[in-house]
Amino acid sequence: MTVENIKNLLTELCNFDKVNITQVFSVNEIRILQVRCLTVDSHHTFELTYADNGDVDLISDITYAATLIENIISINTPN
Repeated sequence: MTVENIKNLLTELCNFDKVNITQVFSVNEIRILQVRCLTVDSHHTFELTYADNGDVDLISDITYAATLIENIISINTPN
């Protein structure tokens, strides 16, 4: 997935602000990350939860979130 594709997906997640939708990213059927779009003080924030350790990052910049997700996918994808 390209950063632009991920940005489009994140934008779509935020269009459903009245519904709790979680996007799961998996590589070879192994969950690596889940992402939700939260509305905090009328602004969208992306909640990234890492499957390996349960850590959570809150990111308000869509480009930064998409780049981070793309990097995580790349790191976890075998050559």
